[in-house]
Amino acid sequence: MFIKTIIEEGVSSRDKDDLVTDCTELVQVKQAIERLDGVNKTAVVLKLDEDNLMIIGGGANNKFIVFAKLNGKNYYMASKFDIKKEPISVNVAKKKDKYPSRRCFGLDMVLESAKHFAHRGTLAQTFNWERV
Repeated sequence: MFIKTIIEEGVSSRDKDDLVTDCTELVQVKQAIERLDGVNKTAVVLKLDEDNLMIIGGGANNKFIVFAKLNGKNYYMASKFDIKKEPISVNVAKKKDKYPSRRCFGLDMVLESAKHFAHRGTLAQTFNWERV
């Protein structure tokens, strides 16, 4: 297992309300992400250290955003196809923001990406990763 910790956002904006769990099994990653509802729970962090982590945010209407930091470099998971649609409003870490539609994914794709990162510590090459 690559990641060591799962941090689930608490119900308030204070860090002390966050649920921090040692990660020993992939099923924990799946369960944490499935608890995202886009209202009370809007972010999960899969973390090895400050330079190696993945943040999954959103959850409402099956819309999720995936941000990763790997070896200190920042990436967003994005569609390989340039989709020309209006930006989508997604609540991540209690902050509603508009994201390009190419960065919004459904639960199944997000779980696949998170599982790969948590287990191997790399970004799944089945997805496109935009460096930011």
